[in-house]
Amino acid sequence: MDFGLKPSVLVGTAVATALFHTLIPDHWLPFVLIGRARNWSVTTTAVVSGVSAVIHALLSALLGVLAIAIGLGSARALGESLAQASAVLLVAFGTAYAVWAWRKGGHFHPGGRLLHHESADGGCPGNEGGSHPEHLHYHADGGMIHGSDRRGGMYLAVIIGLNPCIVILPVMLSSVELGTATVGVVTAVYALTTTVLMVGLAVLGVAGTRRIPVPDISRHMETGSGLLIALTGVVLLLFE
Repeated sequence: MDFGLKPSVLVGTAVATALFHTLIPDHWLPFVLIGRARNWSVTTTAVVSGVSAVIHALLSALLGVLAIAIGLGSARALGESLAQASAVLLVAFGTAYAVWAWRKGGHFHPGGRLLHHESADGGCPGNEGGSHPEHLHYHADGGMIHGSDRRGGMYLAVIIGLNPCIVILPVMLSSVELGTATVGVVTAVYALTTTVLMVGLAVLGVAGTRRIPVPDISRHMETGSGLLIALTGVVLLLFE
């Protein structure tokens, strides 16, 4: 009986690697936190997390090719350096986002609704210096509230994408002896599984948390989300 490696075994290993690796919260939780705080649509969540997943999968595949060319040790060292840099950037991004959210006042509900009640004609008496008994009024940039600016999300997508999966490298190396076609199939299956799972978890997370009632303190949800993203980066640094 032949106990040697078979393409089906390597493909199954690539799928399992992608599943277990992508379930780690740093792959999808930051998108859920920011997406919930900013009330991202399904499309926005899918696009941002999808861009990150593609970057992540391509970088992992490139490291695999590099491992084949120069050896597993060198490629793994490079991957670990990139992972550490990604964690540092998560800390910086989360901290900066939290500070920005706090300084702008945090006076909206998730989705950008101002806390005060608009008048019947849709106007805002705060524009004329009117007082609001509920709280001190805050006028944010309308484009920031109602627009579809995804720049912050894309920055986050790149940062998370720069954290490659180095556990796929041995699988890619093992597939070399079975030919270029097997290497290609293993890499493609890994990339597809990773992308589908990252996008799916992000979309489900944002959609699911919308069903959870939030208290008035949700006005500071963006600040809290930034701090949690920074904490995610700190945890990654400690475990690295």
